[in-house]
Amino acid sequence: MRARNSHRPYGTHCWVGFVVVLLTLPMLPAVTAAQDDTDKSPLLEIRSLLDAAKDLGAKRNLSEEYRRLEGELKDAEQSGCDQDAIERMRTRGRRLVNAAELLREIRGHKNPLATLLGRYDRSLVEIAALYDLAIPETLTGPAGADALLQALSRRVLARTMLIDSLTVVNRRLQTETVGTIAAQESTLTALQVEVSSLRHRLWETELRAGVAEADRSAAESVLTRRQQREEAIRQIGDTFAAQDGEVVLSPEGEIRVRVFGFTFAVGSATLRTERTDLLENLVAAIGLFPAATIRVEGHTDDTGSRDANQRLSRRRAETVADLLAKRLSLPAERLQSTGLGPDFPIAPNSRPEGRSRNRRIEVVILPAP
Repeated sequence: MRARNSHRPYGTHCWVGFVVVLLTLPMLPAVTAAQDDTDKSPLLEIRSLLDAAKDLGAKRNLSEEYRRLEGELKDAEQSGCDQDAIERMRTRGRRLVNAAELLREIRGHKNPLATLLGRYDRSLVEIAALYDLAIPETLTGPAGADALLQALSRRVLARTMLIDSLTVVNRRLQTETVGTIAAQESTLTALQVEVSSLRHRLWETELRAGVAEADRSAAESVLTRRQQREEAIRQIGDTFAAQDGEVVLSPEGEIRVRVFGFTFAVGSATLRTERTDLLENLVAAIGLFPAATIRVEGHTDDTGSRDANQRLSRRRAETVADLLAKRLSLPAERLQSTGLGPDFPIAPNSRPEGRSRNRRIEVVILPAP
């Protein structure tokens, strides 16, 4: 009598583990057959699942779950229900069939509790093997499950700490990179101003020295074009509010119009608002440089994967390029678009305002020689 009582708590733990075993079982043929029968309505499919579970003894052995599903199905047959409710009932019906089948199989063994415990332990060992872990051979049942959970928790904690460490290093590198880029841009701007001043002085000196008329005319023409270009750049900058855009002259002579005012839905290339004012400003800016080649670049922040951001930035650039093509009627060889993703930030991605500036469209104008 004492021996029978000593095994009762252990058997109770085994039945608690019954849920884990259920989750590891594959779908039974009866479920697959019901799923493939496309001629039946969803409610008839669920009714067939309920009947299959009843034939397997679910009404007697799993009475609470069986009656609850049966009641919900009757209500749905009488009053109707939405698709989400149908999916929930279908899932519960399949689980009920599987559970009833398992119970019938377990009860058919000479020692059902020992059979259930064996299944429970095998499931734990298989789960541990998936994560390259091992359960001490001395443990079984809930004690083995606790050991597995602790090992998994340690593994998750270690990986979380590694991810946090890498995130900190990544942010530091991004900050340093953005700072370096900003310093380089500042230096380039200063050099551009100095070069422009030297060129003006050179042209003025050549003119005063009495160069040949043809050379003097050519120099005046070059100076005039330079002055016209600088005036055009100033005009473009004046048309954009600070929060909407800015104009940058690259060392190669490219005129970059950085536009922050175009806003897209998250993860989408669809404009939330068309911002016809920004589009008109871009059209006017391009019109100041006849025969120029135009390149529309899409840029993103570093949120999400690099590949996804590359694709998203390309689609957004194509959206703006299509709008410009319709307004300007430019030939294909003069209007291009490309996506550069998160590779060229102009502000730190560690702050919301920085990420907002990095999510931009740049329209690059390459004036004809």
